[in-house]
Amino acid sequence: MRNVRLVNENRTPRLRSRMADAVARSLPRGAVRKLMERTFINFGVETTNLCNANCSFCGYRFMQRPKVDMPMEVYEKAVREYAANGGGNLNFTPTVGDPLVDKQLIRRIKIARSHPKIQDIFLYTNAILLERFGYGALLQSGLSRLAISTFIGSREGYKRYYGNDKYGKVVENIIEIARTNRELGSPVRITLHLRVEGDRASWEKTETYQTIADLVGINNIDYLDVYDAWGGRITKEDVPEGTELDEPIPLMEKTKSPCFEMYRRLHVLADGNVGACVCVDLESEIKVGNVKEQTLDEIWKGQRLRDYRSNWTKGEIPKVCQSCTRYQAVDQFIDENRKRVIVDFARRRFPATLKFLTR
Repeated sequence: MRNVRLVNENRTPRLRSRMADAVARSLPRGAVRKLMERTFINFGVETTNLCNANCSFCGYRFMQRPKVDMPMEVYEKAVREYAANGGGNLNFTPTVGDPLVDKQLIRRIKIARSHPKIQDIFLYTNAILLERFGYGALLQSGLSRLAISTFIGSREGYKRYYGNDKYGKVVENIIEIARTNRELGSPVRITLHLRVEGDRASWEKTETYQTIADLVGINNIDYLDVYDAWGGRITKEDVPEGTELDEPIPLMEKTKSPCFEMYRRLHVLADGNVGACVCVDLESEIKVGNVKEQTLDEIWKGQRLRDYRSNWTKGEIPKVCQSCTRYQAVDQFIDENRKRVIVDFARRRFPATLKFLTR
């Protein structure tokens, strides 16, 4: 499984109350899994699967499915049903692509924000189009967190890994939106996720990094040193110097238990199809329904997803999952993230209780 490293390794984790810890520890693994079967705890919409970069380390250049924007009526139905189903956090990040390519993004964020039960609204971007709607308009749209993936160090390095010559524009965009965010009282949490060459000193000492780190805060910066191979499509030459590709997980190991993603997430794709995992599913192989024809609750409790789970241990594993390096057995995920699962469940079903249990 790929490794994300914090720039500040001593960052203090968010504290939870003792009561929240006790609740999480008291529930046995089976009970937690039942909660996960009852309702999805992670939800996203892919309003577009188009991108304006051609990153060497990304699977976008290999995607064959049609590149489209989500029709507004499909989006509104998905968000409306999500809110009616309990709401929670909403993720605009697609498998590949960039949400800012969507010309209707601000309108979509505002629609989501109009639903009281939708809480944090999040998206990942390469920052090329950050100025498109105006920095202030994006920051005041209702967005909660803006995650930026980029390279820092040199124009040449950026071109090598991001496939275009937008380094100067991206740096300017990051600095300006961070400054604007500060001036507005920091309504949005901005995080920086670097795809940089392995010699940390080569980028950490640059004036560009120092300026951005001062504006964003080093506790909001991390970087990858292990990359996904996207089913063998990405090679060592595609990833930054000094980093590695993740090692495949033996198929025999995977057949012991379904992956945790089969119990965690629904993600509505731009064409209305719904996937249970969108980590590396470029061609939307894992379809569990279509939001045009079914409700989200019907999809989550439907036969397709149940079949994926039950067939998994029989060795009937989706092709895209066979080479995925992000697999984790659902029971192992529960053991390592019991409190996180409980908190995510409470965020969707019992938000008032969650506020009481956390600090």
